[in-house]
Amino acid sequence: MGKRYEKMKILLLNYADSYGGAAVAAYRLAHALHSAGHEVTLGVLDKQTPSPLIQDFSYKKTFIRKVLKKLQMLSEYPLVKNFETTNYISHSLNLYTSINVKDINKSDYDIVHLHWINHNMISIRDIARIRKPIVWTMHDSWPFCGAEHHPNILENDTRFITGYAAKNKPVTTKGFDICKIVYRLKKRYLRKIPIHFIAPSNWEHDCLKKSALFKNHDCTVIPNIIDKKLFCPAADVSFIKKLFSIPLDKKIIGFGAANDITDPRSLKGGRYLIDTLKKIKESDNYHLIIFGNANAGFPAEIHIPAFYTGYISSPVILSAIYNCCDIFVCPSVIENLPYTCLESICCGVPVAAFNTGGIPDIIEHKYNGYLALPFDTEDLYRGIIYMFDNLKELSKNCIKKVKKDFDTVDTVQKHANTYKKVLNTRINQANE
Repeated sequence: MGKRYEKMKILLLNYADSYGGAAVAAYRLAHALHSAGHEVTLGVLDKQTPSPLIQDFSYKKTFIRKVLKKLQMLSEYPLVKNFETTNYISHSLNLYTSINVKDINKSDYDIVHLHWINHNMISIRDIARIRKPIVWTMHDSWPFCGAEHHPNILENDTRFITGYAAKNKPVTTKGFDICKIVYRLKKRYLRKIPIHFIAPSNWEHDCLKKSALFKNHDCTVIPNIIDKKLFCPAADVSFIKKLFSIPLDKKIIGFGAANDITDPRSLKGGRYLIDTLKKIKESDNYHLIIFGNANAGFPAEIHIPAFYTGYISSPVILSAIYNCCDIFVCPSVIENLPYTCLESICCGVPVAAFNTGGIPDIIEHKYNGYLALPFDTEDLYRGIIYMFDNLKELSKNCIKKVKKDFDTVDTVQKHANTYKKVLNTRINQANE
């Protein structure tokens, strides 16, 4: 590669810098690239951290922001109001832009690396107006779907493969088909742009290569960065358990919760988790650690004592809590490369999950966890029992897996190589 790009100037764009898996991934990547000698800026709309690498890219004039917000509400409300779907994942239209794309085009950035740019951070049309080489990490499936952030796999929705038309609209979708509307905008403005995609998981890569929009585009599989100095096995787990009043003589099961954990529509799989935990015999021998908040209905259904952590912003405390768990359970319906699973194995805690999405990139069946048949709670229960019976070996393999497949230096180098490939392709095309 040319010396011109040994040190690159890189602009990462993500809606936020501190909450959500995409924000964590973009933040960690920005700092890792900076440590590797590159000049990096992470542009966001919602800046929460004091890092000098993070810049607020929103329109500075309050009047413009207010006008944009009003336009968004007026144009999107009729569409969303009349849209009904059984796919309860987030949906985004991205009809408006909240940053100044002209300033990006005037800058001397070598690469623009998009991450999660929804909530109208950048409109579909304005992505096409970026004149810099574009790399786009898919933290979910929105780039190649319609408005939905993941296809509705529970109804075998394959419109992202066949294209969105009136004839293949799911019977469960009512009102304005915003998925078709957004898909057509992407087809019009983005399909012919030479975007180089990055997939954090092999599953996301395979979905993109099947998609009607971008099956002919380049895509590189590169996992998200995990801070292994923070997320690692603790030296004294007993001390941490005593600190949080977690019993030393119980089998500890951890899982991530949201307030809608008892909602059967939740794609985090709360109902599957409840059905699984109900199968546990001799429940007095177990104790739960619930990451995040759980609604009031959950304790009434599960008669196992629990420690509710609430929302944890500190990664140090989060790592300590992981270390208090013997095993972790991830009952999600669909995930890309979930940080909960990755952080868990970094702490030596094996994971039981459904064999879906990008989870198999983190969990190898009966090696560092258990991959249950999708949405089979009996098999997920068997996985929990299997992990407790083989805990020591599985825990050792968790650390081996992290060292082999989630090395930070290797991940940063793969990003740099991808940038250089994109830049050299642009130079070659310009010289033709």
